[in-house]
Amino acid sequence: MIVTRLFKLSIRFAAWITPHVKEWHRKRNLNLTEAERHLAARNWIDAEQHLVLALAEPRHSSKRRFDLLLDLVNAQCHQAKWEQTEQSVQMAIGLADQCKDQSMRSRALAALVDIQLAQKKYDDAEQTICAIEAIEAAQPSADVARLAQCSRKLGTALLNSGRTAEAFVAFKQAATLSEQAFGANHEHTARSLAELGMLSRQNGEHAEAQRCLRRALDIHRIASGPDSHESTQALYHLAASLEESGDLDGAAGEYERVLKLKERQVGGNRQEAADAQVRLAALYVKAGRIGSARELLLQALGGLQRKGGPQLAQALELLAEVEDRMGHPADAAEWRERAAQITAA
Repeated sequence: MIVTRLFKLSIRFAAWITPHVKEWHRKRNLNLTEAERHLAARNWIDAEQHLVLALAEPRHSSKRRFDLLLDLVNAQCHQAKWEQTEQSVQMAIGLADQCKDQSMRSRALAALVDIQLAQKKYDDAEQTICAIEAIEAAQPSADVARLAQCSRKLGTALLNSGRTAEAFVAFKQAATLSEQAFGANHEHTARSLAELGMLSRQNGEHAEAQRCLRRALDIHRIASGPDSHESTQALYHLAASLEESGDLDGAAGEYERVLKLKERQVGGNRQEAADAQVRLAALYVKAGRIGSARELLLQALGGLQRKGGPQLAQALELLAEVEDRMGHPADAAEWRERAAQITAA
């Protein structure tokens, strides 16, 4: 009898205490959960506020505090709050040194590289990447994924510093390391291949460019979908490489695919679509498809007029040629006059 009553009392107590414990746990972890939620939603301002509050709480382990600091760096970096971002990353580096944890230091330095690249401090980024590589080389088992990402970032820094040949080597190494770390069909591998393909195209090495871009495109279509920005960008550079290497029919087909993808994308880059329209229109003019070229150019003007510049002048000159071929000399003269005004300005 007594045992039964005690059992019933314990059940009632458990039923009463459970919601109170959950509410206590919720309040205790409110800033952490809210920070995670806002980071996932890319609400950087709110994420930063909750991360600062979470870091002010004294109960975190060193590892937890380190992770929170790197999340704070991420949120501040997206707001271009460079002074605060550098302070946060230096705190993370100091905590790693305090813990004598080289892996933590390597992660913090990787975050510092992102800050330096965002501020176009390419020489500083290169030096930081060298420090990361030295740390990883001294480890019993190097973090290949981190080295792959560092090689990509090094390629970006070198390319923006005008050191194209060195950038090519870095991007090639990034592709090899990405395949080792993530697998042949992973997004990171595709990004490295796409960058390698774009640089090969820039160097006029179109066979290599097309090989890399086709591989990247195949991976992007599976990993992120055929309508993704990554797929569209790889397809655009493939079309441009085909055009520049003399395969005009192949290029026209790929540009047409690019524009179909752009039509399905929400919030896509209008400037990129206009550029593809002008390039395809030029190919249509060469193929004698004058009416189709005119239609594309008139569509492209809406995107190009906002920015102006040489690309708009090029489109207007091409439109003038189209009007001449269609027997509209007055319209052609008007387009040429507008193009001349832009060029003079």
